[in-house]
Amino acid sequence: MADNKLVLHPVNPRAILQDPAQLLDSLRGIGLIGAGFSHFGELHYKAGPRFTELVVFREAPAAPGSTDPALCHVSLLETTTDPAFLGAANAQPPLCPGCQRPLADWKAQLLTWQAEKQRYLWVCQKCGGKSPVERLDWGLTGGIARYSLDVWGVLENQAVPSEELLGFLQQETFEAWRYFCYRF
Repeated sequence: MADNKLVLHPVNPRAILQDPAQLLDSLRGIGLIGAGFSHFGELHYKAGPRFTELVVFREAPAAPGSTDPALCHVSLLETTTDPAFLGAANAQPPLCPGCQRPLADWKAQLLTWQAEKQRYLWVCQKCGGKSPVERLDWGLTGGIARYSLDVWGVLENQAVPSEELLGFLQQETFEAWRYFCYRF
């Protein structure tokens, strides 16, 4: 279960987190995170007192195969030099913004985009449309960003961020946020 997580990130893949310490203090203040601890050499945070209000679980923890909020923890992936693909094994093709169809050769295009970054336009083989990465719709299985807030221990489709949390993140960072499920 440790490899499952809910990943929250800015919609704008080029957004930069100006002050990570301030965001973490604000997340502590709203009650999402608690005390920090070392998790395989990285700084993670225990669930705070309002964690289950800010991350809404779909099933009671006692149900078989459901997530136990008491085992969840949070980490902040700080700003990278370039936007990066944040998806995992469950990632599905992004949708073309023109025709709303999945990009058939998305994995090959992802590799090319990782090499060329800003200059690369993704091409839809169905409609021929060309799109920059920020216009692609990754749905609930992937995303591209320079930083993220990861909620570890959440099974796929078992929880979503509350509107309060998404609004709070937007207020704190001046960026709209989205989320997806990461499954190894």
